[in-house]
Amino acid sequence: MTIKTITCHDVYNYGASLQAYALQTFFEKRGHEVEIIDYMPDYRPRRYRYFHLYKNNGKIGRIATLFPFLKPLCALWKNRKNIKFYSRKLRFDHFKQDMLKVTDVCYHNVNELQAHKPDADLYVAGSDQIWNSLYDNGRDGAYYCAFESDSQKCISYAASFGADHIHPDYVGFVKKQLHNFKSISVREFSGKNIVEGLGLDAAVVLDPVFLFDKEDWESLCKTDRTGDYLLLYDFLQNDPNVRTLTQKIAKELNLKIYSINDLRTCKYADRNINNAGPIEFLEYVRGAKFVVSTSFHATAFSVIFGKSFYTFPLVGHGNSSRMEDFLSSIGLKNRYVEDYNAIQKDEIDYVSIGHLLDAMKATSKEWLLTHI
Repeated sequence: MTIKTITCHDVYNYGASLQAYALQTFFEKRGHEVEIIDYMPDYRPRRYRYFHLYKNNGKIGRIATLFPFLKPLCALWKNRKNIKFYSRKLRFDHFKQDMLKVTDVCYHNVNELQAHKPDADLYVAGSDQIWNSLYDNGRDGAYYCAFESDSQKCISYAASFGADHIHPDYVGFVKKQLHNFKSISVREFSGKNIVEGLGLDAAVVLDPVFLFDKEDWESLCKTDRTGDYLLLYDFLQNDPNVRTLTQKIAKELNLKIYSINDLRTCKYADRNINNAGPIEFLEYVRGAKFVVSTSFHATAFSVIFGKSFYTFPLVGHGNSSRMEDFLSSIGLKNRYVEDYNAIQKDEIDYVSIGHLLDAMKATSKEWLLTHI
């Protein structure tokens, strides 16, 4: 069978890249021909555009307007703090090139997809926050397979709304788009409630990263980074509670703080890691003694690698129900920290959790294989 998946696969985000790879590989191992639709909509911010000046650039922008020949230099000056992340960009680019099988054509909007639809026996709208209506992707018909008129050729796997509700202005839009699918599966129980509230059926399945076992992910790790460090992955670095708890745990356990960074360096970390791609991300989670994050996939891989961890909500984004739902489903709700003064320090029973996850993995795989 020829399968095309559509997801947020090329956004320089660890979880987005790894979940896209996992779903692709799951199908490939079962003998299917798989490609990820290389969908790069125009509304998506372009990371690492060092020679591009964005709006509201103040004095620098005015200089570039008055002297256009200076625009590249002005842009480079304005974006100078991000140059330290260039090797991170390269590692993501190499991961896409080496690990993800994408369509030859890159599409920029749903109209292009409709006009030049990539041929497939089945289209899978696959995981991560593709249906988050608080962002542009959740308002884009492409992520609901609107380019294919035959709903019998479309399913979703572990799609996420990212939040526990749909933006009120887009309830009608989402309801209409969900009729494009013959079968719907979502990643969270909150997503199931949303779909059922719209009068449709949905199954809850695990994120694609759980279609792999621990050994599968370890086989991708090229470097053993085991050490006495706490790994911090604080995406926005805007919650002082994360800093307080991180420093407290590091001091109690006599660990260095390693911060793996997306957008900016961490001032209180002993080591800032600004050049990690998806593989390095796996290696650092695997090698850590403890993990603190504001990330769904850092949480997921902490569980996969059997780490002690705490997860904080992402302040100001309203999309943390996905972490809370996942942890509740495996009996680890107490690892989701809303009040760091009330944390529980009991050991995580990964033997019991492993049995529970094995059953959930089997159910997820069965759903997917039944509906393709």
